Formats: sequence, structure tokens, C-alpha cells
Amino acid sequence: MLRVTPPRSALRIVAACGASAMMAGMAGAQCRPPKNSNEARLLAYYSAPVVMSPQIMPPGVTNARVTLGGEVTYVPRPDPTLQRSGRCFMPKEESTHLTSILPRPRIVATLPHGVMVELSYLPPFRVAHAKANLLSGAASISHDVGAWLGGPLVGTVRAHFTHGTVHGPITCPKKALQQIDASVPCYGTDPSYDAFKPDVWGLEAILSRTMLGGRLGTYGGAGYNWLQPRFQAHFLEGTGTLDSTRIEVDLTRLALFAGGEWRVRGRWSATAQLYAFPQDIALFRVGAAASVGGR
Repeated sequence: MLRVTPPRSALRIVAACGASAMMAGMAGAQCRPPKNSNEARLLAYYSAPVVMSPQIMPPGVTNARVTLGGEVTYVPRPDPTLQRSGRCFMPKEESTHLTSILPRPRIVATLPHGVMVELSYLPPFRVAHAKANLLSGAASISHDVGAWLGGPLVGTVRAHFTHGTVHGPITCPKKALQQIDASVPCYGTDPSYDAFKPDVWGLEAILSRTMLGGRLGTYGGAGYNWLQPRFQAHFLEGTGTLDSTRIEVDLTRLALFAGGEWRVRGRWSATAQLYAFPQDIALFRVGAAASVGGR
């Protein structure tokens, strides 16, 4: 029987095509990392700053009132060991810290019977290396619980959500690009344009009280958050392969927070808050608000 042996060049072409197909499949893969992995913990870490936590005191008036406000959250840099991927990408340090501050405007409607509705929209403006487009909202109901617990205390039950996208060069920022070795991460000429979708829903219980004739209000509370963060890589490698790896994980997190509101002058007030996912991150927020209706 005549046996035909293909030339080595043809074998190399077939092998190269097979490897390219495997790489393309991996580049567009979907990854669901374990909840204790660095990828999952990082997604929880950066979900905390976008949570729509309370800013002003729960309502203490019976007539309608509208309050305009805004706040800035300081976002600390995570530990370098946490930024090192390994489950969903080749092991390397990710450039996850796109910005150290996150602004958030607010509009709050205080309604009769202790009802309060809050809304926030952060349009797609660039802050440092991040471009966020986030919609948040909350609804709460408050009741005087001083007769049960003693003292002038108000109890509040509050539900909130945040939905949107943050874009930025996370997997391959400009400083990480290289054109030396195609087998090493970030082989290419243009930074990645990745997307982080920090979808959050949560419930909170809050106790608050006012002092100094109503000029100072303090509150503290705890919450439970359901996180559905999604991460979509978008990096065109120098080989022509588009890395579109998608990371999905569902998490839950306990939140603890405490804050205050100081009425500075007339309808103006200054606000501050400590907010934490105890197992991930602690945040500090400052802001200002102004009442434009009611009393």
C-alpha cells in the first residue's frame, strides 16, 4: 500500500490553525470563578463604592419636600495581591484601580407618612481612567420607635438598587502593553476597553436621631446586598484575536454604615458617612445637600 506523508510545512499550518482556533475559543470564553477567588473578591470590592447608601436623615416632616444633593466617595486602592488574576486570565496583575473618587448626584423626595424616594444618575463622564454610566434608586419608610427603644429614635427600612456600566482599561492598560512576546499578556498596541457592570440590590435597617435642636442628625445601620457583577474584557491582541472573556459571579455581602448630617445654614447641610463591606472594603463619603421645598 502506498503511504503518503504530508510535508512538515503543512503539518505546521494545520497545528497553527488548531492553536489559533483554541485561542479564539478561550479569548471569548465565559468564566464563573469561585466566590473566594481574586476575580470574585475584586468584583465585590468595586461593587461597594456604587451602592446607593443613605445620605441625608430619614424624614421627620409630614409635608412634601425635595432635596438636591451630591457626594463623593473615596475609593482606596486594593491590596496588590488581590489584583492578581489567575482563574479567568493568564496570571498577571490587573489595573483595576481606575479612579480614587466616585461622585454621585442625588434628588430626594420626602413624602408624608415617613416615605422617602431617592434617585441618582451618573452620566457617562470620564473621571480619571473610568467612564461610569450608573442609575441608582432607593425607597424607604420611617417610623418613630422611641416609645419602644427609649429616646427620640426613628427606625427606617430601606431598599435600594444600582445598575449600569463602568468602562476603562482594566485588563491591559497602556503601561502594560508590550510587542515583544505574543505568548505574554497584553501583546498589542491599543489599551483594552473593558466593561464592569456592578448590579446591586439591597435592604437596610437604620436607626437615627436628631440633636442640638435638629441641627445635627446621626444614624447607623446594617444592610444585606445581592451582587450580580459582570465583567467583559475587550482587548484586541497584536495577533488579531479579540479577547472578549466574560466573568460572571453572584455574591451576597453584609454592609455596615454610620453617618451624620449637619445643618450648616438654613436649608443647606453637610453630610459624612463610613460605609463598609466588612470582608472587602471600608469607604468614606462626604457630601452636601439643599432642601428646595417643604420646611
